[in-house]
Amino acid sequence: MREVLLTIAAMMALTGGFAHAASTNDEVFANTALPELHILAVASADWESAAEDSDEIGCRDAYQTMQKAAHEALTNMHYMSFAPIDAIADVSTLLRVSHLAANVCANEPLTGTRLLPVIAGQAIMSLRYDYAIGGGDWYSVYASGDVDAKNPLRYAQSLEDQNYSWVSVRPKGMFFMVVSDWKAEMASNQVDDSSIENSGLNLKAIEVDHRKNSDDDATMVYFYRTKKDALAATQAVRQQAENDAKADAELKASEAEWSQKLTSLPYMVANHDVGFKLVYAVCKPVVENGKGVNTCNADDSHDWSDSPNVPYRWFIDIQGCENAQLSIGTKHPADVTVNRDDVFMPDCVPASKVSGHTTKGYEMAFALSAAGASADDDTYADLRESGPQTATVFKTFNACHDAMDTAYSKIMKDLGIDEDGNLLSDKTKSIGLMATCVRVY
Repeated sequence: MREVLLTIAAMMALTGGFAHAASTNDEVFANTALPELHILAVASADWESAAEDSDEIGCRDAYQTMQKAAHEALTNMHYMSFAPIDAIADVSTLLRVSHLAANVCANEPLTGTRLLPVIAGQAIMSLRYDYAIGGGDWYSVYASGDVDAKNPLRYAQSLEDQNYSWVSVRPKGMFFMVVSDWKAEMASNQVDDSSIENSGLNLKAIEVDHRKNSDDDATMVYFYRTKKDALAATQAVRQQAENDAKADAELKASEAEWSQKLTSLPYMVANHDVGFKLVYAVCKPVVENGKGVNTCNADDSHDWSDSPNVPYRWFIDIQGCENAQLSIGTKHPADVTVNRDDVFMPDCVPASKVSGHTTKGYEMAFALSAAGASADDDTYADLRESGPQTATVFKTFNACHDAMDTAYSKIMKDLGIDEDGNLLSDKTKSIGLMATCVRVY
């Protein structure tokens, strides 16, 4: 029995020794691969420079250095007890891409793109955080609150084995995989150097992003080094969700309040048109507005459908109208002339779905944005005369435009808003109010 116990004790000691040796060997192999990746990055930059100068000898030397360094790095990374899959993938990608540079120095798809140095830099970063992740378990938390322990690298590999169209492992929140300090990076010979971002224990959280099919939305799964960090992050997300829900409810209440304030003014009537049309004006420069500020005056109100050769353009939602607004903002309609000092002013306004081009007149339309609200939630109202519950129709654009400043100032005053859009009762909050004269048919 004593011999059996001694044998078991000896086996446990050996097992522990082997486990420590495996960890030590991982560090040795990673630290051997790292300088090869540094060489790879330098050689890829050298190839770029040689290619730009059509230096065929320089290209060939750099290419051969790249091949040697890449294969040395891959060999050492494959010896590790866990596969640094991101670093291996980056180096493999560089090898495939660099084959384009094998026989032709000035390769058009590569020259000047800095593609090879970027991939080499990604490989360096990937090795650092793959090594920091290691072969052990990290922690993620399901929506139910259950904690799951698994290795992020093995999880990512399992998704790739299921033929996911895209899988990416990266430090949480890192959107651009670039080396931020090349001088510090090239001076470091330790894969877990604490002075380098996301190296060793500096790496606290990982995200595995994936997409099953190429047209699917990306899914992010977050992993944390400790269970405590995972639970704390989950609680923070829940608290943020509660804060967002509260803020959203407050915003909706504010929008409803300001909508009521605007449309209840005795000289305003709510605009209930269910769609939008695109209008524009050319603002001509005025030297001074009396306050020492250069301004401009609109020449007229044009509809995008002014041309009799095109159908009346109408949008069921503001997003479609705003997309068209962007397009004519850069490529103006053919029937309008915009001089160097002019300002082209396109706008989306509520409109009925009508046909024809017979002008009835012009209505003065207002759009109010509550503090923090988007254009999708604007309140629209038109100026009206006392008595009728319909919008006032001005016979000409100039008649509408001349009355706009007075009407605008009165609305701002009655709503308790100063000329900068700030509430008189709370200067930290601002309201957006836009006015335009809209052609009606």
